Amino acid sequence: MLVPQAASAAPNGWLFEVSGATGATTRGIVESDKTPTVGIGASWYPDPGGGFFIGASALTMRSTHFPEEGAKIVADAGYTWRVHGDWTVQTIVSRYQFEHMPFAARMGYAEVALRGGWRDTVFASVTASPDTAFGPSPKSRAFSYDIAGRLPLAHGFSATAGIGYYDLRAQLGSGFVYGDAGLTYEYGSIQCDLWYIGTRAPTQIQARMGSLLAHRWIADVIWHF
Repeated sequence: MLVPQAASAAPNGWLFEVSGATGATTRGIVESDKTPTVGIGASWYPDPGGGFFIGASALTMRSTHFPEEGAKIVADAGYTWRVHGDWTVQTIVSRYQFEHMPFAARMGYAEVALRGGWRDTVFASVTASPDTAFGPSPKSRAFSYDIAGRLPLAHGFSATAGIGYYDLRAQLGSGFVYGDAGLTYEYGSIQCDLWYIGTRAPTQIQARMGSLLAHRWIADVIWHF
């Protein structure tokens, strides 16, 4: 998901959100599939026209692989450039931590991203991580490549779709494709999403990750304030 644009922030630079969803996935990988998730987040954009920003968020999650409920915590910082008004470019450094989950220390990782967008309609990103691990694999580099689009419709609706590739050759010997398509409805500060997420992976990835590869519908509600 692309970082919210600074123009969405309040006059004092702060943007907050509270969310609820039927599940959680990241790049086609299921992170919570037993219970709905609840999330909170805050971002600060001191200059609404671009520039430096910081953010932090937390999300509850519960997977088939552990009975207790845990949390995913993300902190990030970055810089936004606006190019000719219609284009934006962002560089972002993020840290992902997991709490109250087995192997939480191994699951944490850092990431650097370069993201671009045009008129809040077309987005693309490239990310790199130096310390991602899956199962017993050693922590190593991982890359992802994404492109997504949003088509405004009538009465507050938008159609969205995206596709990406997660390069995990250093950990699993290959990578896989993931994608999603759905609808977004916005009413004031409330946003509702419904989308289908699917993956296509080679045999060795399917054998290692199994049910963690997403093929499901997910719905969420987000309140921005």
